Amino acid sequence: MTIDTCPFCPRLCRHVCPVSVATARESATPTAITTVVRLAAQGQVESDLADEVLELCNGCGACMRHCALHVDVPAFVREYRARPTPEPLPALPTGRRSVRVEVDGELRPGVVVSRDALGHAAVVAGDRAHLQRVAQHFAGWTVHTGSNAVAEVLAAAETRVVPDPAPAAGPRFQTCWEGATGADGQVACCGAREGFETRQPALASELAREVVRRMGGRRFGCGDAHCAAWLRAHGAEVEGPDADRSE
Repeated sequence: MTIDTCPFCPRLCRHVCPVSVATARESATPTAITTVVRLAAQGQVESDLADEVLELCNGCGACMRHCALHVDVPAFVREYRARPTPEPLPALPTGRRSVRVEVDGELRPGVVVSRDALGHAAVVAGDRAHLQRVAQHFAGWTVHTGSNAVAEVLAAAETRVVPDPAPAAGPRFQTCWEGATGADGQVACCGAREGFETRQPALASELAREVVRRMGGRRFGCGDAHCAAWLRAHGAEVEGPDADRSE
């Protein structure tokens, strides 16, 4: 199926898209996004409007998991959204074959990689050239990480990656990378995926506040350091991966 089917579907995605659920913005629904991009491609609306709606998607994939027509909306969005030129990958230490890699601004210690160098969205969109660069860079290494973004890219590059486990105590906040679908009252994404909190800080904060509201004051464990920190910044009691965990 292609996005040409989106205007004719039963819109099951409307009630699971975390952006549209948390913000009540109809323009953020997957159906609205794909429709505007189609109209822009046909010259019926300005291309700037298409660029704006593409930025309303955080790439969590909840819509795809609930789509009766099996449309991969996140892949479509990444394909049409402008991609930054990847930055150089970080230098790796000499004399070792195991390393901790974390996204810039998150856990320490370890080799720090920027989001643009990681090329997360490009890899998920199927950029084989960048994926090959990542595979060659980390060939023969075992990578430990508390970042789902790092784990997702390196797993796609067939690098041996060991994600930090989520804390065992208390209920679990399941991240969208792990396949959360919004079941049991959980919004599928906290808002901090693929740089959404940087591109759309107000909307990302609304997502986080909705997740915190549904947590009801309970303490949760989370397997992603970035998600855990983002939710804590919005008042949640969330324990993430330990920064001092041994490799």
